[in-house]
Amino acid sequence: MQNVRMACSGMYFLEMKRRGRIFLRLSSSRNNFPATIQQRISTYAILVSSAAGILNGLAQDIRGEQSSQPKHVLMLFSESKDVPGNIMQEQAVRAEMQKESTNSIEFSSEYLDAAHFSDKEHFQVFQDYLGRKYARQKLDLILAFPSRDYTLAGELPDALFPVVPVVFVAVNEQEVPLAISKLGVTGIVQRFDIRGTLGLIMHLQPDTRRVVVVGGTSDSDRATLGRIADAAQALEGIEFEFWTNRPVAEMMAAVKSLPKGSVILLSAVQRDVTGQPFFTSQLARTMAPSASVPVYVLGGWAMGTGAVGGAVVDLQDLGVRVGRLALRVLDGANPETTPIEVATKGTPMVDWRALQRWRINNSRVPANALIRYRPETFWDEHKDLILVSLAVFLAQSITIAGLLAQRTKRRQVEFELINQRTELTHVSRVSTIGQLTSTLAHELGQPLGAILRNTEAAEIFLQQEKPDLEEVRSILADIRKDDQRAGSVIERMRSLLQRRRIEFKRLDIGEVMAEAVALAGHDALTRQVKMVLEIPAKLPAVRGDRVHLQQVLLNLMLNGMDAMADGAKGARTLMVRAEPTKDGGVQVSVSDCGTGIPPDKLERLFDPFFTTKPDGMGMGLAISNTIIEAHGGRIQAGNNATRGAIFKFTLPANES
Repeated sequence: MQNVRMACSGMYFLEMKRRGRIFLRLSSSRNNFPATIQQRISTYAILVSSAAGILNGLAQDIRGEQSSQPKHVLMLFSESKDVPGNIMQEQAVRAEMQKESTNSIEFSSEYLDAAHFSDKEHFQVFQDYLGRKYARQKLDLILAFPSRDYTLAGELPDALFPVVPVVFVAVNEQEVPLAISKLGVTGIVQRFDIRGTLGLIMHLQPDTRRVVVVGGTSDSDRATLGRIADAAQALEGIEFEFWTNRPVAEMMAAVKSLPKGSVILLSAVQRDVTGQPFFTSQLARTMAPSASVPVYVLGGWAMGTGAVGGAVVDLQDLGVRVGRLALRVLDGANPETTPIEVATKGTPMVDWRALQRWRINNSRVPANALIRYRPETFWDEHKDLILVSLAVFLAQSITIAGLLAQRTKRRQVEFELINQRTELTHVSRVSTIGQLTSTLAHELGQPLGAILRNTEAAEIFLQQEKPDLEEVRSILADIRKDDQRAGSVIERMRSLLQRRRIEFKRLDIGEVMAEAVALAGHDALTRQVKMVLEIPAKLPAVRGDRVHLQQVLLNLMLNGMDAMADGAKGARTLMVRAEPTKDGGVQVSVSDCGTGIPPDKLERLFDPFFTTKPDGMGMGLAISNTIIEAHGGRIQAGNNATRGAIFKFTLPANES
C-alpha cells in the first residue's frame, strides 16, 4: 500500500527519445496525498486517459511516417518479358495500384523465361540471382505470375523472402496445390470460359458441325483440354476432334484444308508433341490467317491475330482485380486469412476484321459482346466537331430564317410604300393636269376647229358641178393631220393620267423637255410668262421614264409660273435649260424671276406636306424628289444671284 501511495504521489510524463524508445519519468510533487479513496481513483483515471491519448497519437505518427515511405513490390514472371500476356497483365496491375494507392510504389520485375529454360538448374540459378540481388532490399510485397505451375508463387518466395506477403495470379485449369494455402499466400486463379466460347461459336455460326480443338501436351495444356472435353458433351450433334498428338508444323498445313462447317478452337499450347515450346498468341498469329475456317480463342492476349474471338479472359479486368487485392495486402490484410479466388469469367469479344473476312453478319454478335478493331466512323472520329457544327448551323439557320422573315416583311412594307408612292404620284399628275386645263383646251381646240373648217370647205367644193378633187384630197389630208395632232394630245394626257410604275428606257432628254414645255406653253401664254428652252445640240442619252420625268418638269414649271404671278408682266421669264455634267450625265434646271425662296425654308422644301403656297398640298416637290432619286439622280433648290429661284436635278447617262 505504501508503494501504491508513492506511485500516486507524483505525475507521470511520457516523452519520446531517439530511435523511437519511450521512457516513463517520475517527478515528485510538493502537494499532499489525496485525502480520500475517491480522489485517488480520479487521479488514476486521469493518468490512464492521458497515457492512452499520448500512445494513440504516437502510433498515428509512426503509421504516418511508414505510409509516407514508398512501397517496394517485386513482380515475378514465369515467362519472358516480350510475351503479350505478361505485358498486358503487368501494365494493368501497375496502373490500378498506382491509381488507387495513397503511397508511391516502386516496382521491380524479374522474368524466369521457363518456356526456353525449364530445367531445375536454370530455376536454381534464377533463385540464387534473386537472393543476391534483393538480399538488402526491403520488399513489401511479391506479385507472382506463374504459368506452368505454382512454384513461383510458393516455394521460391518462401525460400528467399519468408516474411514478405505474396499475391499471385494464374490463368489456367490446374488445381491449386494445398501447400500454397499453408504458406500464407493468396491470389486469383482465372479459369477459361469454355462454355461461353462454345456458346458464342454456335451463336455466330449456327451451321457449325465440327470443332477442331488444337492443344498442347504440357500439364497445363492437358488440364485445359480436359475442361473442353467435358463441355463438349453438352453439345449434341457437334463433332469434336482433338489435335494433340500432331506437331504444330503438321497442324499448320492441315488447317488450310478444313471443310466448310468446321471451326478451330485454339486451346492452351505451351508445348507440342515434339516438346517444342509455344505461346498461344504466337500460334494464333500464325494459324488464323492461313486457316480455311474461322479460329476461336480463349484468351484476350490472342485477339488481334486474325482469330474471330471468344468468351476470352480479359487481362485488363483481371489486372484491376489483382491490383486491388495487392493493395489490400499492402494496407495490412493478412494473406493467410484472405482466401484464394478461383473464378470462371469470360468477356465475349470478337474481331470486326475477322467477321468481315468470314462474312459473319454483325447482327449475330451478342449485345453484350465487345467488337474490337472496328474502323471508326466519321461520327466516332469527329463527334464533338459535328455537334458543334450542327449547333452553329442551327443557330445560323435560325438567324437566316429570322432575317428572311424580316426581309419578307420589309419587302411587303416597301411594296405598300411603292403603291402609295405611285398613287401619290398619280394624284400629283392629275393635279398638274388640272392646272393645265386651258392648255389642254387650246391643244385640242386648234385641231378640232381646223377639222371643222376643213370639213365645211370640203362640202362647198363637193356641191359644185365639177368639184376640184385635188383640192378635196388636200382638205382630207389636212383633216387627217389635225386628227393625228389631237390624238397625240389625248395620248399624252392619257399617259399622264394613268397609274403606272417607273419603267426605265433609253431617253432623249431634249425631246422630253420639249414635250413638257409644249404642254405648259398655252398656260404660260395665258399667264403672260415667257418660256425659254435651251437644249445643246449634243446631249448624252439618259435612262428613265418619260412620263415621270415630264411630271417633274411640269411641276417645276408650274411652280415657277406661280412664283411670278405678282411680278411685272414684262419681266416674267421661265428658263428651262439642259447641259451635260462632268461625270457624263445631264443636269436640267428650271429658273424663274419670282420672289425667291426664304433661306430658312430651303432645307424643308422637299419634305412631304411642306409648302410655301397658301393653297398648296406640299406633295409636288416631295414626289419630284422621290422620282429623281429613283432615277439615280439628285434634285436641289436655291436662289438666283439676281432674283427668283432655280431648281436643278441630275440624271445619270444611259450605260447600255
